[in-house]
Amino acid sequence: MRTGQEYLAALADGREVWVDGERVESVAEHAAFRGVAQTTASIYDQSNSPGSELLDPDTGRPRIYSIPRTVAESNARRAALEEWSAATNGFIGRGADHVSGLLAGFASNPAVFDDENYQLGNRVVEFHEYAASRSLWITNAIVPPQANPLDTSSHVRPVEVVDEGADGIIVDGAQMLASGGAVADELFVTCVRPLAPGEESRALSFVVPINAKGLRLISRRPYATMGDAFDYPLSARYDESDSMVTFDQVKIPWERVFIVRNRAALQTQFFGTAAHQLGNIQAVIRLSAKLRFIAGLASKAAKANGREKSESVKNAVAEVSLIATTIESFVESAYARAYVDDVGVVRPEGQFLYAALGMQTEMYPRAIKILGELVGGGVIQLPSSAADMMNPTERASMRRLMGSEQLGLDDRVKLFKLVWDAVGTEFAGRHVQYERFYSGAPAVVKNYAHRNYPFDRAERLVDDFLSSYGLPGTDHD
Repeated sequence: MRTGQEYLAALADGREVWVDGERVESVAEHAAFRGVAQTTASIYDQSNSPGSELLDPDTGRPRIYSIPRTVAESNARRAALEEWSAATNGFIGRGADHVSGLLAGFASNPAVFDDENYQLGNRVVEFHEYAASRSLWITNAIVPPQANPLDTSSHVRPVEVVDEGADGIIVDGAQMLASGGAVADELFVTCVRPLAPGEESRALSFVVPINAKGLRLISRRPYATMGDAFDYPLSARYDESDSMVTFDQVKIPWERVFIVRNRAALQTQFFGTAAHQLGNIQAVIRLSAKLRFIAGLASKAAKANGREKSESVKNAVAEVSLIATTIESFVESAYARAYVDDVGVVRPEGQFLYAALGMQTEMYPRAIKILGELVGGGVIQLPSSAADMMNPTERASMRRLMGSEQLGLDDRVKLFKLVWDAVGTEFAGRHVQYERFYSGAPAVVKNYAHRNYPFDRAERLVDDFLSSYGLPGTDHD
């Protein structure tokens, strides 16, 4: 298992990352990315600590990459995902714990990647082994850039294969949105949306190192640079960044290619294997950790204002706890009803997994809205920065505004700045939008839930009831 220092050292690989009009010379040291890189490094170090569930002692590899073939292995993988999410309080969505599940699912059923033109199943297995043995952080870019289909002058060009040869394929174009891309090791690229006939060149699935020649990442506005960690405690640690990705004639060796020009395989790679379930159970476990943190903030904020016994405040805090408990219950149910698929992989039950994803789009924004209403103007009645706290004149005035013997000035400001970073900053807004679309558009995610709900069983209940009576005067009256 790699150490945190080994991870940080690997970021100095010549990758092309741009932010604020400049190319980043050292990603690990740049203010936009240093916080999330250090957080990730600490998790790698935690993996090597005694008692950590992140490391499989039998293999020396991260459990997040494991293919669970027994209930015990499934539970061990769950424990690893929970430990990883707890280490970030659920605020890093596309850490190494996500795509590792997709790759484990792919490798569990490699035959899916063999077709009449390309036999790539063995490449999938070999790459999974490669990534697991190196404890890589692989993030993804699986959505084409937004474009107006009615605008014939559009220059938007989703990533596509433009050439191939004995040693690999050449891809060109663009993709969105590589969360964590600037500080990850590699990038998994595919198209999650169904493609139409004639779009075969876009039917791709491959993994590419972030430092590949011709690969460029353009970061969105970084939130980690907003100010001191005292003022932006979540932004400073957990802003994983999101990057637009462009490919300028990038060569992908065959050992990293999973799908070429096969539209049907794009969906089969996820749903004909355990990949979608192994990858997305991480999303629900992560969300559960995040909502526990939000519930803790709601409870502490209520107590800070001495309102914890107010019925209306208790109800608001209780509602946040209900949301957190609902998502946690979905995790429990998905594992309690886990089953073995036709290739021997233990999968979390889809009914509960996809119900959680379907509700994610509404439940996280709801929890944040309640938290914001609970704290009111308390998150605005704050000094501009930590520098104000160091000025004796300002401190004397601020004591007239806040603080007590029970909750001192420094502690109150610290708590409410933390709440503001969860409900009101750009970081906070990004997370509300992120959870709304984490697994795709709400209608798409609810379709997953629809597919996995046992409607046949529910309809039989209705049919049995209907068959128990009839019109008056008939045998079933």
